[in-house]
Amino acid sequence: MDEAARKQIGEFWSGAGHKTGSAGLKLRWWQSPFIVRHINMRVSGQPIGGMSHGLMRRVQELLDGRVLTKGVSVGCGNAAKELDLIKAGLVESFDLCEFSVTRIAEARARAEQMGLSERIRFIHGDAFELVKDGGQYDLVHWNNSLHHMFDVDAAVKWSQHVLEAGGLFYMDDFVGPTRFQWSDLALNLASHVRLMLDERFLTDPRKPESRLPTDIRRPNPEKLKAADPSEAADSGRIIDSVRRYFPDAEIVATGGIVYHLALSDILHNFDEEKDKTVL
Repeated sequence: MDEAARKQIGEFWSGAGHKTGSAGLKLRWWQSPFIVRHINMRVSGQPIGGMSHGLMRRVQELLDGRVLTKGVSVGCGNAAKELDLIKAGLVESFDLCEFSVTRIAEARARAEQMGLSERIRFIHGDAFELVKDGGQYDLVHWNNSLHHMFDVDAAVKWSQHVLEAGGLFYMDDFVGPTRFQWSDLALNLASHVRLMLDERFLTDPRKPESRLPTDIRRPNPEKLKAADPSEAADSGRIIDSVRRYFPDAEIVATGGIVYHLALSDILHNFDEEKDKTVL
């Protein structure tokens, strides 16, 4: 990755550009407790709350009392999920890699508040250039950051290299098409879901006088790239790469065409209790 792209990505994730929607509005699936519980149910068999908590529960079952010693996480953001893993007793410590100085500052503050500062180390920069020794971790953690890698295959190969024998490759990520260039079938399915909804669900929460379209289209990949060069840069290759380097991996599909495409921007119109049958 060249320095210009690295700088742009760091600035994007340090600023407000990466934040979707407006304050107080529920626009994306991860803001919906109902959908989060649905995903956790798919992964762990239990409809528990909390982002990635279903995966944490599944990992607890797999480890069966074993505690991992040292993990590495690329694109850790504010480290909320990594700190949750430490707090849950699944791993003792983490090396956390991140481009954004703002996000690192947020993570430091969060770790200090939780009393876990001594159990994390930050690496500000490119993990693939700075972490090269093989077999030094028993946990490689990817959480909604693998789809930001420019070369997914190289990233998963690196994961295999730095992971010691018997270690755990842990991933919770967007594995849809590169640059969100959805297939015609996916777009048609999502559009038909919107067509089935009552009009009250299609109001634009940001502009109540406007109605959101039922015809869902692909985003412009060049505009997406201009805002954040890393957004879904090579996501279409994630599953194939995981299968290549971790052929025994347990892969659980959690959906996405409906809640990622059809429900984006309109989730605020749903009352999660009254409209749960529709959801």
